[in-house]
Amino acid sequence: MNSTMKLIHAADIHLGRRRLEGRLPDSDFAGAFSHIADQAIVGRADALLLVGDLFDRPQVEPPHLRQAQEILARLKTAGIPVIAVAGNHDKAFLNSDEPTWLDFLADDELLILLSARFGPEGPAMEPWTKESQRGTWIELGGVRFTGAGYLGAATPHKVRELVGQLPPGGPHVLLLHAGPDYFVGEAGGFSSEDLRLIRERVTYLALGHIHKPMVHEGWACNPGSPENCELTESYYDRNKAGNPCPRGYAWVEIDPSAEKPLQKLEVRSNPRRPVFHLSLDCTPFGNKLKDGVAALEKASCKLIAENQVPAEAAVVLRLTGKVNLSRLALDLQIAAQNIEQAAAVKAVCLDASTINLGEAGLGAGGGETILSREEIERASIRNLVDDEHLWGLDGEQESIANLFFKLKEGVRSSKSKEELAELVQLSPLVEKIRTAPVSGEDAESVAQQNTEEGQV
Repeated sequence: MNSTMKLIHAADIHLGRRRLEGRLPDSDFAGAFSHIADQAIVGRADALLLVGDLFDRPQVEPPHLRQAQEILARLKTAGIPVIAVAGNHDKAFLNSDEPTWLDFLADDELLILLSARFGPEGPAMEPWTKESQRGTWIELGGVRFTGAGYLGAATPHKVRELVGQLPPGGPHVLLLHAGPDYFVGEAGGFSSEDLRLIRERVTYLALGHIHKPMVHEGWACNPGSPENCELTESYYDRNKAGNPCPRGYAWVEIDPSAEKPLQKLEVRSNPRRPVFHLSLDCTPFGNKLKDGVAALEKASCKLIAENQVPAEAAVVLRLTGKVNLSRLALDLQIAAQNIEQAAAVKAVCLDASTINLGEAGLGAGGGETILSREEIERASIRNLVDDEHLWGLDGEQESIANLFFKLKEGVRSSKSKEELAELVQLSPLVEKIRTAPVSGEDAESVAQQNTEEGQV
């Protein structure tokens, strides 16, 4: 009798994600999830792991809930349990006890929802039961699955506490919506030392959150986002050498009776909408008083045709060169829509961040230095930050400037209020402010503010 347990591991499905003002269909994400479910059914997997961010936002719209229900129902009919944890996009607030749409799906027995509750004594290691439809761990086929989900800034500390509670012996799979600290760029990333401690007890670490596929020493894995939440994620399809890189889901095999239970770990790709990254030099028509935008659009269509871009593809068109924006009245969104219609492609995104704005200073050698739009904007924000004393954030000027630049870019690209709020919530600066000691002038300022508020 074969005792090997076959698993499919996926994360960051992001059902309901809206891209390019809706010009790319959100059904792309359901299609990617459906393909992964099909692979689980065809491959006769023993379970499917969903490691966070099934949905793109806590407020799920009916069509996207229906997408999840239909796909999960197919897996249930096939007898494949879905073991899930919540990601940062699934919950409105990290420490909220308010039910999520994952709870709704769990109550309908479409998935097994695991979560870890932490108290003063550490994590409550509660077994999942059919009656409660909740718990921290469940055992299937001789393998124990423990779900931590998204733990925010406390990830390293809480994961160490959780791993310390795992009983010795027997293969353990830990579901954690987190990534390495060097890549996350926010509080809550784990270090190489954290991985070493986890490996002492955990057979397979199933990760999410980071949309780039990553495999750590053959036992910890993030399979990457099945569909491009941002079009720049298509760069993850190739490695630094330019060779194809699998992304989408992982096929995992664990034999509880073997000396080394983890028998196989393989990241596999699923079909996704193709994305073409092209570059266009706007210098030839950047100073035209008349028809400059029309010339840009015509040149863009010619470039798309020359690269034989298929009709179903999305195109990211990077605009370069020296452009006099006071003469070229360029509305990026309108121009993008005109290009995609004339070129007969699914969607076009214009990236004007590298268009030069003219003379911005002199290089060290006396030669002319042309700064890009992004460089000028970043420098301006940094100058504003340097002029302010921000309580609790001494020495964090660069991080603050980067956060404000991300927010500015989010507004420019029409991100939703929820997405902008998430950028702020996930920033480690928030935790630094919350835990910063109040002393000296800061204490006097806070006391004065409290007095004024009390008088009001």
